[in-house]
Amino acid sequence: EHSLEVNRAPFTSPPRAANPCSQSTLQDIHGTFAAMVSFTGWVALATFVAQNTAAALLMRYAKTRMEPYNSAVAVLLQEVALKLPISVVLFAVECGGFGQMVQKIRRDFSERPQEWAQLSVPALLYLVTNISVYVGYDNLEAALGMVMYQSKIVFTAIFSVTLLNKKISVNQWCAVFVLVLGVIAAQGLLFPQPAPEAHAHHGHGHGKHGGGRSLAAAAEKNRVVGMGAFLLAAVCTSFASVYFEKMIKSDSKPSLWLRNLQLAMYSGVIAVAGLLINDYDEIARQGPLHGFGFWTWCAVLNNALGGLLVAVIIKYADNILRSFAQGLAIVSGAVGSYLLFDFQITAQFMLGVVLVIGAVFLYGAQASTPTELCEQLALSCLASVAPSRGDSALSDASADAPLKPAAYASVQPTEPHTADEVEEP
Repeated sequence: EHSLEVNRAPFTSPPRAANPCSQSTLQDIHGTFAAMVSFTGWVALATFVAQNTAAALLMRYAKTRMEPYNSAVAVLLQEVALKLPISVVLFAVECGGFGQMVQKIRRDFSERPQEWAQLSVPALLYLVTNISVYVGYDNLEAALGMVMYQSKIVFTAIFSVTLLNKKISVNQWCAVFVLVLGVIAAQGLLFPQPAPEAHAHHGHGHGKHGGGRSLAAAAEKNRVVGMGAFLLAAVCTSFASVYFEKMIKSDSKPSLWLRNLQLAMYSGVIAVAGLLINDYDEIARQGPLHGFGFWTWCAVLNNALGGLLVAVIIKYADNILRSFAQGLAIVSGAVGSYLLFDFQITAQFMLGVVLVIGAVFLYGAQASTPTELCEQLALSCLASVAPSRGDSALSDASADAPLKPAAYASVQPTEPHTADEVEEP
């Protein structure tokens, strides 16, 4: 009887082997992608795009179209008048009241004085970053500044390797290379062209060409200052983010709102000291709020709320959605610059924008190699057409073309644990 069973085995239909791209798997993936673009995700996406675009355009507009104001005072108001009280209120709510909040602050200070001292480093760096961004938008077009500021990805990768001993994937190193090319192209340096003498006809007589050259030289000088300011901001915010990540991964596991409170407090103290040392005479003569108009206050408020918005974006949007939002912000910033400041959108700039957006996506992808990334994209396409093709069709197709489990596992949303996700709190 046993031999008969063995002989009949080849004629029976064996059960289908487990497939990593089975119907249930595709349904899970489709549900994941549907959750990524839920109503809350779209609201977070729209808010992030609007805030990032408004930050660039408002700072550029307030710096170039309004009365001059002190950037350090703007940063001080941003940190002390807005971020600090908001962080205090939210931390008090988290603790269950202001009394409990005070007790928790005292206990944390007495138990971890070293961490309190160490926080002065990222606070100083974030302060320099904020001031540098104001200076950058004063000297560089908003669209160019947004692209230039994305160079922080390069420095974040470098500092993550040197300070955190992280292993950067092949995709992320490719993203760094693509990003460098994109920034160079957006600044018009990939294929340098002679500067046009469009302003020469504004002069009169024999000095018209000299006047045009002086205007061009001044514009080029401002551009160099703006690029340098954004590079400095990118370096500072990258180092601060990696340093801050190292701190929040310590054994103490402090509250994020407590860290926000500490950073805002330190930044305020450092900003006041810097104003007293560098700008005391100017402030004494004109007052600290000289030049603060409606649009300047809008820029300050938008920047303060933007730092707190990052926590919401991290909670409700994954890497892909945040990368998509950053790409949309760059494009909308370019359109806003064209409409508000007569910014000339060239072919090189568009090439740079495409490369930078691609680098942002590539760096934020969960896949570690180009092969896994292609498999992830293919699986995403299969998941997106699931309703139209039917479950049975997908199940049959997936049986004939199995994919690695790592491909679909990588699209699951993850909690933020990397420095590129730890923006300025």
